[in-house]
Amino acid sequence: MCDFDNLFHWTHWPNQCSLDPGMRGTMSKHSLVSLLGTSALALTGACVDTDQDDVDEATRTTVVGSGQALVLTLGPAGVVGQPPAPLVTDGEYQLASTLDVEAQALLPGQAYEAVQILEGLRDRPAQTLFDMAEAAGVPVVGTLRDALPGPIESRLYGWIDGYIQGVTTGDGTIAQVINTVLTAAHTDVAHVELASTLTITGSTAQHRLDTVTLLVAGQSLSYDVAPLAAIGAAIDVPVIHGISDTGALRIYDHSFEVPYGKIAWRAIQAQVTAQYGTDLRGLLGRQINCAAMAANVAGQCYLGQCVGHESDLNSICEAGLDYAVAQVQDRVEAATIEPLALDAGTGQMIDGDFSDRVCSMIDTGVWSARLDTGHGLRPAPASFTGTRN
Repeated sequence: MCDFDNLFHWTHWPNQCSLDPGMRGTMSKHSLVSLLGTSALALTGACVDTDQDDVDEATRTTVVGSGQALVLTLGPAGVVGQPPAPLVTDGEYQLASTLDVEAQALLPGQAYEAVQILEGLRDRPAQTLFDMAEAAGVPVVGTLRDALPGPIESRLYGWIDGYIQGVTTGDGTIAQVINTVLTAAHTDVAHVELASTLTITGSTAQHRLDTVTLLVAGQSLSYDVAPLAAIGAAIDVPVIHGISDTGALRIYDHSFEVPYGKIAWRAIQAQVTAQYGTDLRGLLGRQINCAAMAANVAGQCYLGQCVGHESDLNSICEAGLDYAVAQVQDRVEAATIEPLALDAGTGQMIDGDFSDRVCSMIDTGVWSARLDTGHGLRPAPASFTGTRN
């Protein structure tokens, strides 16, 4: 016998369920339609005493009562359907997140010294090359200075600058080339995309950052960050999470230590390569052409004395470029550990094929996030989706 008062909640109905046992299962489908046309019924439970013949196979409903109707969803054999099994959520999910960042330059703010080195090669190429070669420990710098007569040494930088700044290649002058590189370095980052892996195992979860993609100047530049874990960056971290009975997912605050400087350097190199067909060192070497510069300057003379030392000049030029580019890279990559704070995340876990009660996707995901790309920690609202691996 059903205790309908305890099992069901009726709305827009004159009285709570009071059924004549003899009337259960006797109302026709047409009576049900008539009743539903004038009243609404809401149920929070299901129970019925009826014969199999009372079940309407087309609608999978049955009717009971005198002046009242009870609508039930029945199983294949006319038995009241059981509640669905809990959604299986344990597993590994590939997350795709998009962060909207405030307009800010690709080049980290701490990398101003990298800009100074490039500006030095543009405005004072001779002094910059000699300073870089000397800092690199190239011995011929001192040897050459000691060997040159005073009047020749005092004019050496002028001859080198005149040659380097006066050359125009298919890429333009040295000033045009370096200005283009600096423009690329200061290009705004439009947004940041993250590919990550969320692994849920019972009450524990782990979140690993796999790939960072920057949208810069219309280009999507993607970088695998996994190898950068060797520098100690926290890119695989435990997270606290919760999942409701309806599959609502909540991920609590955690953060990644994003090696942004390394990513920014690779992005700058990618832009240079896309435009010039070679990386920064190759571009500067092609533009300056150390061998041609050394040959030209070695032949410069004053008061019957000539520079000579062509081999030394070439060595200083090549070593100076090597060290200059290495220093630019070091200054950019100095912003190696910058936080990506995911303060909170929510999403809906879904059984995509509606059959096996296994979560296959995460939809409508939203992060409350903050990102520091070398210009300070700033809000970066983000969305995400996920698919089971």
